[in-house]
Amino acid sequence: MAALSWIDFERDKWKNIRKRLNFFSQYHNWEEIIQEAVWAWASEIEDTAQYYLNQKVENQTNRLKNSIYVVVDEDGDLAIKSYHKAAELINDGGYSPFPYWGSKTIKEYADIYGMEPFLLARAIYENQPFAEGAFFAQNALNFHKDDIKDEIYAIAKRRKEEGY
Repeated sequence: MAALSWIDFERDKWKNIRKRLNFFSQYHNWEEIIQEAVWAWASEIEDTAQYYLNQKVENQTNRLKNSIYVVVDEDGDLAIKSYHKAAELINDGGYSPFPYWGSKTIKEYADIYGMEPFLLARAIYENQPFAEGAFFAQNALNFHKDDIKDEIYAIAKRRKEEGY
């Protein structure tokens, strides 16, 4: 059986150890560490999400791909977001209603594919290309989960060595 004798610690050393333990036991310090770790990988996470998106959707205008961004809230929670209205449907999958063939987007894609807007809208509706989700956001987060864990460890170790 092993025992730790507190008598061997000098008062100043114990004070420093207690200060470090208090630092790492405080929730707001871990929030900062987690946020810093996530932000360190944010750009790579966005790139990975875009890569997984391109596996599902042929990129024509880059608007959907370029709409993807990473958000970290005050609790250190990470989310991949997009301001493109089709991103959620493509990521999660689901039913596509019959698109309005007079819309600017349908007309633009009809020109790209060399077909009439109504025929493109009908093809989208009949084929339901996004019925199965691409899960690009979840896949990107899962891909970088270990990187973020390693970054958290490195930041915590660095802060400990700096005497935070």
